[in-house]
Amino acid sequence: MTPSTGTTTGPEQYLARDVAVAKLLAWSGIALVISLVITQGFLMGFIPPPSPNLSAQELAQIFIDRKIGIRIGSLIQCICYSFWGTWAISIVVCMRRMERGIPVVTYASIANAGGAWVFFLLMPITWAMIAFRPESMDPKFIQIMNDYVWFIFILSWPPFAIFMVLIATAIFRDHNLPTIYPRWVAFFNLWCAVLITPAGLIEFVKTGPFAYDGAISFWFIYIVFFGWIMVMSFVTLNTLKRTALQAQAAA
Repeated sequence: MTPSTGTTTGPEQYLARDVAVAKLLAWSGIALVISLVITQGFLMGFIPPPSPNLSAQELAQIFIDRKIGIRIGSLIQCICYSFWGTWAISIVVCMRRMERGIPVVTYASIANAGGAWVFFLLMPITWAMIAFRPESMDPKFIQIMNDYVWFIFILSWPPFAIFMVLIATAIFRDHNLPTIYPRWVAFFNLWCAVLITPAGLIEFVKTGPFAYDGAISFWFIYIVFFGWIMVMSFVTLNTLKRTALQAQAAA
């Protein structure tokens, strides 16, 4: 028999430690959004994007003039965009607590979040490559690569919409009372999944609201998607805070 030392390290205390880590991961999503505004907005000048209707020479001159800011911004983005994976896991661990039996939705979410991670990193890596030697590149090549970046940024909406649907599905199947997330979070995720679908239209137009610099395909979807990250971050932090308080009470 192990002598008593006056303290115990039970399941509740382990849970409290795990929750502290999960809260840190939830904050990483907020850091991702803040870094995007700073890098893409102030350092690169890519909020909004350069018009897809610009000539190759005009676009090449933008990369030549902003090459230092783009290099610095892409370096920061390579670091902070990696937070997509850590942030997503803070939600996935909450989803795991909603499922009984085989955690099918949880496993699907892990695979989905891991695949979506690639899209985040491809963007700054491509920008960094263009800004590495823009003076010696063919302007037509710069134009093609710039289109490629914005297609990655906007046309990659399906895996993110699927993640939103998976979150909603887990909430609707939650067996806990009270539920881990409030029920309104499920409907919020479903609406966000629907609202980002117009992103699929950018490949058909070069001007207007559905172009990749347009009011809908960029501004509206930009606000919906990154607003979704912010809302889910704060909701997850509140959920984890409640879990920590329950663990402390049980301990």
